Amino acid sequence: MSGEDIPTGQSSYRHVYLLDYLMRMRGAMMKGLLAMYLGEMDVTRMVAFTDGYRACQSANGVEDEEYGLFRDWLRDVKHEFPTEGWAAKYLRDCDGDHERAIRKFLDFAAEFVALRERERQGS
Repeated sequence: MSGEDIPTGQSSYRHVYLLDYLMRMRGAMMKGLLAMYLGEMDVTRMVAFTDGYRACQSANGVEDEEYGLFRDWLRDVKHEFPTEGWAAKYLRDCDGDHERAIRKFLDFAAEFVALRERERQGS
């Protein structure tokens, strides 16, 4: 096999960071298509999705500093990431409505992304 390219199973595409993917999911949710990502509207599935995504990033040596900053912002600035986790709090805030709780999480992610974009542009 000397001199041959050995397929690695890795694509040449750039990595999609979690906040970028959450913005895709938010767009799908606004079109009524979030179920194609989660299967059903359930905050536990959303937490499992984000935890799994982060675990995959870590296993592949990807450092996602922006998502860490988002979690810090959610906890320290918005006071919306208690020790029990966002899912339990948002589900309680939304009277047990899983879709509204997930939307609340994704809306906070969108707010953070917009804030960071304004900071990068110097406004």
